[in-house]
Amino acid sequence: MNKKYIIPYKNPDLDGTACAFGYAEYLNKIGIESQAIIYGHMHREAKFVFDKFKIEDIARGEEVNITDKDVVVVDASDIRGLSEVIKPEQVVEIIDHRKVHEANTFPNAKVQIELVGSASTLVAEKYFNYNIKISKSSAALLFFAIVSNTINFKSNITTERDVKIAKWLKTKFAFDNKHIKQIFIFKSQFTKPLKETIDDDFATFDFNNNKIGVAQLEIVDVDKFIKKNVSSINKVLEELKKEKSLDYVFMSFIDVEKAFNRYVVLDDEMQLMLEKILKIKFTNHLARRENIMMRKETIPLLKDYFN
Repeated sequence: MNKKYIIPYKNPDLDGTACAFGYAEYLNKIGIESQAIIYGHMHREAKFVFDKFKIEDIARGEEVNITDKDVVVVDASDIRGLSEVIKPEQVVEIIDHRKVHEANTFPNAKVQIELVGSASTLVAEKYFNYNIKISKSSAALLFFAIVSNTINFKSNITTERDVKIAKWLKTKFAFDNKHIKQIFIFKSQFTKPLKETIDDDFATFDFNNNKIGVAQLEIVDVDKFIKKNVSSINKVLEELKKEKSLDYVFMSFIDVEKAFNRYVVLDDEMQLMLEKILKIKFTNHLARRENIMMRKETIPLLKDYFN
């Protein structure tokens, strides 16, 4: 049986990184030789968990030759989000949780796409359902990925499956509730310039020949941050719109403590579009929405609007 390489999208967040690490361990334990690799760099929240729990780092894809090798894609189902060295026909399996996906572009892939709050839930359930012993490292990564993706179970995408499997995971490592607050505070401390920080989690979509870019940041004290940086935010969005040849662009901020969204747009056209789609009201290209709406919830609404 060929060795499998478990790969999330490029520059993965905690969910993608945790899935790669945890699924590679799972496959190895059931007798399928596997290795987790990532391309680019992991997001700061993932690095926080790796450092906090002294977890061995994941190999970098740039140092591994996967030409003609079997690839399993986790927390992703769109070729544009993957490293350009990966060919669609290499992908033999997909595990993801997005309603809008392009899994049909991978001709040889076994596909598991289920609408839960975190792809890590789908990976952790494999250990639980088949009674496979999970390491403390995988348990910690998968648990905090679920917490992060669901904004500590506050977001609308949270399901009972996420809650159930997270409760089980936290019995498998040295859990301390203070770690949850620490990870959200850490996510709010940027070590790179604002443009790089925004671009790290910037996603682009093409709906009926309309190219749209959506930025998302999950931080504490959203209103304070926007007030201090609104000019810089607008400048970054303008630059990304031009560099990526986009027709539309907007940014969603999620306040992880107070559980609301702030939306930032550049122009009246995008403003009117979001007012119609999200049923919100803008003032000076800024809007607030109570309760959390994740980007993966917004994208299907945008797709319906354009199509």
